Amino acid sequence: MPEQDIQSIIQSIPDGQSATIVLTDKTGEKKHLQGAFKGAKPPFFFFLFPPEVLPANLDTVSKCPFASRDLSDKDVAFVAEIVSQPNDQTLELMARNTVQAADLRQFFRVTLRTRIIVRFFPDENTEDQRSWEMAGETVDISQSGVLAIFPDECSNSSSLDLEISLVNPVKRVFCTSHVIRSKRLKKDRWLISFHFDEISSTDRDAIAKNCFAEQRRQLRDKGQTF
Repeated sequence: MPEQDIQSIIQSIPDGQSATIVLTDKTGEKKHLQGAFKGAKPPFFFFLFPPEVLPANLDTVSKCPFASRDLSDKDVAFVAEIVSQPNDQTLELMARNTVQAADLRQFFRVTLRTRIIVRFFPDENTEDQRSWEMAGETVDISQSGVLAIFPDECSNSSSLDLEISLVNPVKRVFCTSHVIRSKRLKKDRWLISFHFDEISSTDRDAIAKNCFAEQRRQLRDKGQTF
């Protein structure tokens, strides 16, 4: 992507902003890690980790998807590469290619089963536009969207209100969204993917905490199977 675009993105992220990065260890396993952004001369930047989080067997060659928010609280995402590791809590990286918002979930989604409700409220109830509500179950989730199973197709594809019941920590999050794609499954069920259009920082952070908690649980379970 153009150098100016990368520079603008790096400069739009405030120091200390929470961020997510996907790192790969030398076994090929992907690890979703949370930390904080610290700016440098674009396209370079630093990612700061909590103690004892960085993998000891880090693959420094693999590309690293990165996601955060800018000064206006909008999603920013790009793929970066590792330049150096100054210490055991810091990586220096270089931004390479942007990631479209619709593709964020490809990198940052986590399998998570929980209750979800989708609602539609038209500006005015008419024969063509009526309020409706439908409950389902999530399949996976990220800070930018969710995939869920419902008993029917959504009658509308935009201006949808979502309510997601998170479990660790327990919190109900609310956001507006639109349908990215839907697929009919067997037994008259529908697999529907949503992208979040408007979501508060508090609710976005709650989703991130649930994602990381679920990842830790899945890793513990995986370890117990060997």
